[in-house]
Amino acid sequence: MSSRLSHRRLQAPRPRSSAAVAVIAATALVLTACSGGASSKGGAGSVGDDLTFGAPLSPPSLNPAVGDPAYGSFYQWAYDPLMVMQADGTFGPGLAVKWGYVGKGNRAYELTLRKGVKFSDGTALDAQAVKTYLDYERSQKTGSVPGLLGSVESIEATGPLTVRLKLRASDPNLTFAFAQAFGAGNIASPKAVGKPASLDNGTAGAGPYMLDATRTVASDHYTFVPNPHYWNKDRQHWKQVTIRVIPNSSSMIQAMRAGQVQAAMGDATTLQAAAGAGLTVLAPPQAMTGLNLADREGKLSKPLSDVRVRQALNYAVDRKAIAKALYGDEKLALSQYALPGQAGYEASLEATYPYDPARAKSLLAEAGYPGGFTLPVLDTTLVGLDKMTQAVAGQLSKVGVKLKITTKPSVSDYFVAMTSGKYPAPVIGYGLANMATLHVGFVNPKGPFNPFHVSDPRLDALYKQYFAANEKDSAALQKKINAYLTKQAWALPVVGSPLSYYLAKGLTGLEATTANAGVPTFADLRPEN
Repeated sequence: MSSRLSHRRLQAPRPRSSAAVAVIAATALVLTACSGGASSKGGAGSVGDDLTFGAPLSPPSLNPAVGDPAYGSFYQWAYDPLMVMQADGTFGPGLAVKWGYVGKGNRAYELTLRKGVKFSDGTALDAQAVKTYLDYERSQKTGSVPGLLGSVESIEATGPLTVRLKLRASDPNLTFAFAQAFGAGNIASPKAVGKPASLDNGTAGAGPYMLDATRTVASDHYTFVPNPHYWNKDRQHWKQVTIRVIPNSSSMIQAMRAGQVQAAMGDATTLQAAAGAGLTVLAPPQAMTGLNLADREGKLSKPLSDVRVRQALNYAVDRKAIAKALYGDEKLALSQYALPGQAGYEASLEATYPYDPARAKSLLAEAGYPGGFTLPVLDTTLVGLDKMTQAVAGQLSKVGVKLKITTKPSVSDYFVAMTSGKYPAPVIGYGLANMATLHVGFVNPKGPFNPFHVSDPRLDALYKQYFAANEKDSAALQKKINAYLTKQAWALPVVGSPLSYYLAKGLTGLEATTANAGVPTFADLRPEN
């Protein structure tokens, strides 16, 4: 299974806002040898006037307002976001040329839109069109995107090209939400919003392409042709873009070898095969993968209520050995809740939990568990997360902690079980970007990756400061949040798992990095010459 579960992509249960994060994270797992962030170049495939892009899953609807970031490779061809998260983690203009908080307290957020933009149906993109879409989007009851706008109280068109969002509370995640990774800024035409069923099997965006429904077969292939009204003709690199749905990862590589597919979502099981086929392999670390020590109040597993026990579990795991064995690169080992290049990352935190079984046993004894204990764990076969669990189980057993593992083979069964509150320590693959996105699904008591609804007054206070902070103070507060979570051992992070993409020789333009959450702008794919 591939990225954009969300990268790689399936929809998780509610709350909607976290589903996106989860899925992005989950398929990030890479279980074959790879070098995080590295690329290998060679010569499979061929590049012409048309582009065929391979995706492992198809969306139940092409409507970005009711979908999931997991399907970004479908949405992005037809929908430009309000702003673009660039390879260095900064934000550049998209449909908006200016954005950010105005006034005091970060309670009002203003957008200034690009002049002269039209949707593919010929309608002008103006402030009223953006208001219409965002109001429609946040009113939806399905999909993971609407929850990203949960802090918005009202939206007003304050001028022909200016939109102001009034917030119930400050939300530093808005800009990120409006960029390509989460896609809340994929604005559709007000005409289509008036007939929303038209968006299920069609497109009405202001992006470089639009769907050709006559040459599309749902769940098999989707054909996009240039949008005649697009504002930037230089960005229309292809006469036609076809997305082929190829669920089998080996078949994806075969299609690329045969030149039938020129670019594709990568897969954890085929990284070596892709490199061997001469494809360019992009694999930036993106997801915190390990065990979520979710029952931090000890409702089902009393030992987890003691921070010493949670810390002991962190000391008991040799992260570098697991990263090397499963991913081929010990540098992917991770002990914290941010990745290099992200604002909250602190290199010194990687030394917080060195592999030290003796220290682990000592802490367990101090907490009253000298002989260890049995910990129920939920895992899934999704992109090899079960292999991660088995590796961790083998090391924890050496300090007396036995994992009682329940495995769910399907993504939907896993998410239902994970959010049920019946498993104290589910396996986790959570996409990392900043502390705001971490809050959405992991820290938030209502988030799906906090199934026991745990809150912490100290952590809440830090987040309150962070949400209200200016850009200058934000990074320092993100580091404090990361350090606090690491010390309190809310999880047992093991590896910063990569997301991956494969490109045929002759293609360029795809920039996927840790800093942009591993989510490129797919429409920037273009021939090298």
